[in-house]
Amino acid sequence: MLGLCRTLQSSLGGALRTPQLLAQANTSTVFKRFKHEYEPRHKNIFKAFKGRVTVRTGGSVKGNSLEVGKYGLRLKSNGIRMAAIQLKEADKVIQRQLRGTGAKYITRFVCNTPVCVKGNQTRMGKGKGGFDHWAVRVPTGKILFEIVGDVHEKVAREALRKAGDKLPGIMEIVDVHSKIRVSPTTLVDKPEPVNWLEKMKEAPTKKWTNIEKSKSPEFRLYRNR
Repeated sequence: MLGLCRTLQSSLGGALRTPQLLAQANTSTVFKRFKHEYEPRHKNIFKAFKGRVTVRTGGSVKGNSLEVGKYGLRLKSNGIRMAAIQLKEADKVIQRQLRGTGAKYITRFVCNTPVCVKGNQTRMGKGKGGFDHWAVRVPTGKILFEIVGDVHEKVAREALRKAGDKLPGIMEIVDVHSKIRVSPTTLVDKPEPVNWLEKMKEAPTKKWTNIEKSKSPEFRLYRNR
């Protein structure tokens, strides 16, 4: 008799719930386990060639200097391909060292290169292999991490030093007064910003002349007709 009462109580429990309890029961939180943000958000994984890291023979300084931070971590050796899991470990080290200081850090890379791997002792042919992990090609002199905020220099340098130990290649710590690295052995001063608008007005090209003419009232009157 006691078992029958318990069975009826359990069966009627769902019907006697209030709407508020039902709403709470239907609400669920979706957790992303074993995931991180060092990968693209799209679901379609494409396969890419192994490729080589870009060698900036023309003296380009894009991405080789600090933008918003006071201190940064820069690659000193030759260009190398880094896996997302390696960069994530360096991220954790910086986050742990800066905890409680109020400072923030930013990343200057995007892991958008898929790496495919085939098993050992596999015959040649029959495709490239399955997707394994995401990676990024880092050229020489590329800034990887920047520390932003009012933080002591020793704390920032210690955090970047420990992060550099987690990454392949030779790293160096730079600040706002450091020179720009264009090769493993060459450093140059940061160039002055160029006002391309003024330079184009001094020596206009045919395309620039047409753009300026299109702003006149007689051209705007008959536009999009």
